Amino acid sequence: MKKTILLILISFIFYRDMDGQITKGNWMIGGAASFKSSIYGFGGASSKQTIVQLSGDVGYFILDKFAAGLKPGYNRTETNNPHIIVNTYEIGPFVRYYFLPEEARVNIFPQLSYQYGWMKTNQGVKQNSNDLSGILGCAVFFNSSVALEFTLGYSHYLYNNNAGKVNNVIAGIGFHFHLEKEQ
Repeated sequence: MKKTILLILISFIFYRDMDGQITKGNWMIGGAASFKSSIYGFGGASSKQTIVQLSGDVGYFILDKFAAGLKPGYNRTETNNPHIIVNTYEIGPFVRYYFLPEEARVNIFPQLSYQYGWMKTNQGVKQNSNDLSGILGCAVFFNSSVALEFTLGYSHYLYNNNAGKVNNVIAGIGFHFHLEKEQ
């Protein structure tokens, strides 16, 4: 039974009409979630750290192959020794452009984004951040509505209160759903 359902699902994914997924007037919605748990030692003591990250984006194709929208995010970091909980909320704009024709099953895209963040700890520390990110990705369209994406990029965080900064290399995988307009 499971094999039959899987075969039907795969057939549906690969044989639906492919037109119009990245054309003017359509919406796209995507996101990712990650979880990280680490145990590390320093000076004879050990500590456990848990990080949960949620990110998404909602965009609108203002031109064929060119989308703009908002990118919200949430991060929670918890360390047990010392006990610190950090909650960070982020939001900001993004732009994305697909290089290949609209009908392509595989497409390449760059995406630029900026996010403003609000961070607060359980110890009352508050801080704001600015994040500028650029990624290059490959989207594999299963059908006209679903794409699996692989990305690689760079992010530069600048924290306002202490003038600290963090540079990150980004590698990711996620899904995007393209909501087509009614014809």
